Amino acid sequence: MGCLLICAAIPALADGDQPIEALQKGVEAGFRVLKDPEYNGADRKEAQRQKLRGILEQAFDFRVFSKKVLASNWKIFTPSQRKEFVRIFAEFLGRFYMGRLQEKYKDEQIIYSSQEMKSATRARVSIKVIWRGQKIPVDLRMIKRKGLWKVYDIEFLGISAVRNYRAQFNALLSKETPAQVIEKLKIKTAQLEKKDQKR
Repeated sequence: MGCLLICAAIPALADGDQPIEALQKGVEAGFRVLKDPEYNGADRKEAQRQKLRGILEQAFDFRVFSKKVLASNWKIFTPSQRKEFVRIFAEFLGRFYMGRLQEKYKDEQIIYSSQEMKSATRARVSIKVIWRGQKIPVDLRMIKRKGLWKVYDIEFLGISAVRNYRAQFNALLSKETPAQVIEKLKIKTAQLEKKDQKR
């Protein structure tokens, strides 16, 4: 739940902010969408989902995330395949996480613990998500590009999103070509879209 919450709640981060300050502003903006009574009706859930997905797409550097997920497999993708993989992977993640966030969000709170600057353009921000009375630690790895801080990895209860997806794609790419993997992602994304339409 904590991972879903953070994924959804961070819009593009303001130039000049410290990473932790920008993160806090972004999370609050995401919470406003989740709490907005405009989206209470079942017929407004798709609009809310689109709004949250737009925030997610601004928040994440999906190219850096995808490149780290694919790791050494990145080089076996052609430039056009890389572009297509980043696009469809971002769409898949948006579909997957936003629907679950809408179902599970229950006014959770966040404690902003600390930030560690790794360099002028990289940082790790540590937070705690208060969920069911427990404080769950979440670390966000962030990168500053074109003046904006964006997330490129989330570590939730010691589990890195990059490492988790890397293991999955390593297994797939040991048996399938990049084109087949991209096609599989497209199919899964289409299935999620159909499920969203039935919610």
